[in-house]
Amino acid sequence: MGEGQGVEAYAGWLARIGRGDRSAFAALYASSQPDMLRYASRLLQGDAAAAADAVDEAFLDIWRSASHFTGQGNARGWIRRIVHNKSIDWMRKRREIPSAFVASPAFADTHADTADTPEVASMKASRIEEVRGAMEQLKPEFREVILLCYFEEKSLSDIAALTGVPEGTVKTRLFHARKALKALLPARPPGEGSWP
Repeated sequence: MGEGQGVEAYAGWLARIGRGDRSAFAALYASSQPDMLRYASRLLQGDAAAAADAVDEAFLDIWRSASHFTGQGNARGWIRRIVHNKSIDWMRKRREIPSAFVASPAFADTHADTADTPEVASMKASRIEEVRGAMEQLKPEFREVILLCYFEEKSLSDIAALTGVPEGTVKTRLFHARKALKALLPARPPGEGSWP
């Protein structure tokens, strides 16, 4: 079910979990755990073990605090925010804040243009590495909005709901994140083209 599951179902499950309904918890877990695991894995740079631990801790918190979900806002966003917070906690435990950037060698392979010459393919791969390095240097809240906006293609209102900040703050963070990325990325030589 995951992304396509109705908001009402998530809110209903949370209400039932708040009353101690284990079958509602099992349904919520089965429906949303795979998506939340993928999300945590991206935040934790593909560290599957840390992502699984963060998601498990998040679901324990959901079990304990489901009664605190008032029904205001998006239930799935509330769950995702708990997963996000647990992932950030894992980053802090490791005393490192890894990039939430999802680009990897696999990303470069899946986005390669088969018409590219070896030179162009090499330039693209190099640029992806530059972007990855720049993303690692951003503040966590800047990486988060870049990831949600450009890689998960979330709207500003969705990002606001997921991060728990006003839409205006999301816009400000995106502005400053793009500005910081521009400053961190080396300028392309003239004539290199428009990619990326």
